[in-house]
Amino acid sequence: MSSTSLSDELSQLSKKSLTTLTLSALDFVIPGDYENSTSLDDMVQMVTGDVRAGRLQAISNHVDQLYSEDSGARRAVSIYQLTDSADKAVAAAALANKVGEKIGMLSFLSKFTPKADTTQTIDLCLKLTAEAIAHLSLHGMSTESVGDWVRSLNGDAYSNESALRFACIIGLDGLIPLGPDFLEKVSDKLQGGGSGLGLADNALFKKLSGFIPGGDVVSKTGFVTDLVKNVSSPVDSFMQRTGLTREKVADKLRALTDFSDDKLDYVAAFLDASTNYMTHTGTQSVARHLVSKSAARFNYDVKA
Repeated sequence: MSSTSLSDELSQLSKKSLTTLTLSALDFVIPGDYENSTSLDDMVQMVTGDVRAGRLQAISNHVDQLYSEDSGARRAVSIYQLTDSADKAVAAAALANKVGEKIGMLSFLSKFTPKADTTQTIDLCLKLTAEAIAHLSLHGMSTESVGDWVRSLNGDAYSNESALRFACIIGLDGLIPLGPDFLEKVSDKLQGGGSGLGLADNALFKKLSGFIPGGDVVSKTGFVTDLVKNVSSPVDSFMQRTGLTREKVADKLRALTDFSDDKLDYVAAFLDASTNYMTHTGTQSVARHLVSKSAARFNYDVKA
């Protein structure tokens, strides 16, 4: 895990990039709730409403101390960063496959890259797993407590950056590449424990393996498939509650670049390769959680 301070982790986030533009495109799920905070002092001011420089600095210093002592918070940031770094290879494989399908001269690429639907299904399953483990780690809960995470999806724990990140997972890794029936597609591919997916050979699975509960590959892949099966209903509820649909996500993304509906799978792979929304909003979620804990110590009435 990184020894970088939380202040530095936040300051390394982009103020304006394709990532932030993508987040802005999807922030309709939490209208008015998301601000792109790239400074710990700004996050403290946002959470507490205080503008006194001395108080902001005192809380920021305390948050950095909490972060250095909280292995769960540092683990959460590491998981978000690992997810984005490995995601680049997954996206490249998906794009290479699409080139192989569309351009006859390069069709041999299809022999060496997974079919896009399978690739995207793995990506979605592992991002949901990463999100669950990071959330449980941050909140000091056992990473095997999947039920606690599933229940939290309907509560205050999933607001602001967390809700936006979850919307990105569903929208960019589910709806856009796999279609409005992505939950059914994923469920079909997970029949038989997901043995046909090739999870064990996936780059992101290998990177996350040390964080996934289980003593061997079989138990770890079983954990992933069980988690995804359990989260289907909360995902559907989240979509209903926020108005998250494939059409709406696609329309919002067209503000960034023009594309036709038959190119949505390309768009998904391109955004996977070009954004780091997990790291960006994940770091902000960790910061908000620790700022809230610290603010309570300074007698502010906020929820940790």
